[in-house]
Amino acid sequence: MELSELKPILLGLKGTKLYNFRNLDITGVSYNSKQVKPGDLFVAIPGAKTDGAYFIPEALQRGAVAVISNQKLNLFTMVPYIRVSDPRAALALASNHFFHYPSRKLKVIGITGTNGKTTTAYLIKSILDKIHPHTKDFGVGAGLIGTIEYLIGERHIPAPVTTPQSYDLQNYFAQMLKDGTKYSVMEVSSHSLVQKRVLGIDFHRAIFTNLTRDHLDFHKTPNQYKQAKAILFKNLSAESIAILNADDPVSKYYAKITPAQVVWYHCGNLGTQYKNCVPRFRGILIQAQILSSSLYGNTILLKTPIGETTVQSPLIGRHNVYNILAAAATAVSLGVPVDTIREGVEQFRMMRGRLETIPNNAGFTVMVDFGHTEDALKNVLGSLKPLVKGRIITVFGCGGDRDRGKRPLMGKVVSKLSDLFVITSDNPRSEDPLKIIKDIRKGIRSPHLSSPPSPFPLPSGERVGVRGKERVRGYYVEPDRYEAIKKALSLARQGDLVLIAGKGHETYQIFRDTVKPFDDREVVKQLLQ
Repeated sequence: MELSELKPILLGLKGTKLYNFRNLDITGVSYNSKQVKPGDLFVAIPGAKTDGAYFIPEALQRGAVAVISNQKLNLFTMVPYIRVSDPRAALALASNHFFHYPSRKLKVIGITGTNGKTTTAYLIKSILDKIHPHTKDFGVGAGLIGTIEYLIGERHIPAPVTTPQSYDLQNYFAQMLKDGTKYSVMEVSSHSLVQKRVLGIDFHRAIFTNLTRDHLDFHKTPNQYKQAKAILFKNLSAESIAILNADDPVSKYYAKITPAQVVWYHCGNLGTQYKNCVPRFRGILIQAQILSSSLYGNTILLKTPIGETTVQSPLIGRHNVYNILAAAATAVSLGVPVDTIREGVEQFRMMRGRLETIPNNAGFTVMVDFGHTEDALKNVLGSLKPLVKGRIITVFGCGGDRDRGKRPLMGKVVSKLSDLFVITSDNPRSEDPLKIIKDIRKGIRSPHLSSPPSPFPLPSGERVGVRGKERVRGYYVEPDRYEAIKKALSLARQGDLVLIAGKGHETYQIFRDTVKPFDDREVVKQLLQ
């Protein structure tokens, strides 16, 4: 790529100024000074703690031939220096051009929302893989970018973040095209939208799952969070299609602001709170009716403009009915036959850490789930409660250095929908785990408890509650997550369900100065042995 090719693109950004500009052959783009190679264009990204401009000397020493930054020109460099007001936008535009605009050739399906993005992404991939199987004879199935992993051809790359930086995204798209991939399904986080990581991507389809409280440590207010998600739908083209949840009132706003066509999905016997909104929505409507639910999955009647079918899915809970609906609506908009949709959904098994059942011979059920918001816990526990014969015993905590306001809300939900629960550590990061637990306990005033919580802190393992006619209701405090899981399993008896929530697929626990290996699933297996 010639540096001169970027000149009209970058001059389109507000306040761009060129210094020492001359044409050069650019052999790569980098935003990490330690990964710079000779011939690279280095883009200095301002971070939360350190500005990338601080590393410009290192990038030059490693062979960078041009620099983009929002800082004033330093006298030590005579290389082409492009000063922009928004380096993140510059990185996105430069990366897109460097890789020859891969999303124009690849059909990119973006999914945003508070909950359900990961499951919906894998469901869509499962359906699309029925059309484009991942075999040597038929080519490559759909690529995937998400919270758990990035799937590119035969490669499974562990995901450090839900939505990668713009350069990495464009690189992954280019690799997918090289492998013969036709579709890329990706989770689009609110952070990535605000930070311009997906700027310039031509989204073929964009899906909205739901909007509840989350990430207010970053977005500050619920409206800012809502507007962050709105960026995806505002930037769609008229040829794109927005797939919206008709049972979430925020969808109405996204439908107004998007230039794209709209396809709606609606659950006939779940979306009662907002059912009066549905007749006013214009466009295609995909519906589902739940026929039966159990700890073994859901049976639903799927109704689409191209036909009806009965789907038997191993996915548990009514929240997963919405994930199935979102995937089915997307597939219908892509022209996938209804029988293929059914096959793709039925063949998909729950991924790691999403209401994942851990097999055992103890006579009770153990599940591990990623739910770490009030709404996610409400959906999961609310779905499980009518399906469990015995008691629900929940282990959960809240992440440190994140939205403190959701902690008592999560405590309130768990205390309402669990018989017994153990409050423990999630990823405390730089915070004191006991202070996080103190915030959680502020919301525990449920009638299920026999009395208000005693003054904080509780001695480790102390029980609050009295023996009723059949069961004890109350909770324990155990900051050590291993011991908390051990406690919950020791309380369980035949017919009970133990839910370990918050970390799901994660294989680590983040503390102030260290990251320790920790996998809820492996801990459960070890303890049950």
